[in-house]
Amino acid sequence: MPSIALITTGECEHRALGRSLQRAFEGAEQLALVQPFRRPVPSITSNHLGYPGPISGDTQVDKLVASILATLEQRDAPDLVFAIDDLELPNVATAHHVTRLVSDAFRRALGATPTHQQLARVRERCSFHLLCPMLEAYLFGEPAALVRAGAVRPAQLDATHPLEDFLAADPEFVAPGDVREHPWRRPDRARHPKRYLSFLVDPDDAGRAAYKESRDGVRALSTLDWPQVFAYQPPGIGFARALFDDLADALGVPNPFPGACHPLTARRSGGTLRNLL
Repeated sequence: MPSIALITTGECEHRALGRSLQRAFEGAEQLALVQPFRRPVPSITSNHLGYPGPISGDTQVDKLVASILATLEQRDAPDLVFAIDDLELPNVATAHHVTRLVSDAFRRALGATPTHQQLARVRERCSFHLLCPMLEAYLFGEPAALVRAGAVRPAQLDATHPLEDFLAADPEFVAPGDVREHPWRRPDRARHPKRYLSFLVDPDDAGRAAYKESRDGVRALSTLDWPQVFAYQPPGIGFARALFDDLADALGVPNPFPGACHPLTARRSGGTLRNLL
């Protein structure tokens, strides 16, 4: 059965996403996930990414691509490599910039005259996926996951927005004035799942330990009830669905959560990667 390497950029994902995905595919015991690095690799989406980007070959995107290709070169190389990053709020409106930059970086790494074998290896064995706007958004699809993350009150989300278009509607969270460098009272916080989760952990702003992804996020994600997350209404988590669809195809099993995948990261044939043009 195929082995899959997960390359993640967040501490929570690095520690818990593999276990979380294995639970979702628990009927497919062949889901063998490995992590090629001891620590998460740096995120490429911490800031807004414009297109076209630098072509120096030394950007964070190039470094991520180098990590993926290096994984394929290991002695006991996995059959497939899935790299996963948060989209982050600065890039939500321009997600196509992110995917095009990754595709361009692969083409740079392969050189001007790649062989058919080099192209096929990347196209058949490598994927790049996005979580939108970040991993914590999906935790809001399972109220018990928020409790595992330390929340002491229930979440109030805008009922017209799907999780990947996250919007908090909690007046006690949204109403206070902005305070930069505060755990949650920062600008544009209504659309920021991690800041809302920090509020739910310490709603009285009493200085209790704020949400920490390396501890609280891991506890919530490890046993996340993905069926409940995908059943969240209104629907619309195409980025996450694309990840599960790609994994299911790699394993040769049905997608446990079939439905519309986001067109930017949906599995395809003839692209640069398994799921990118």
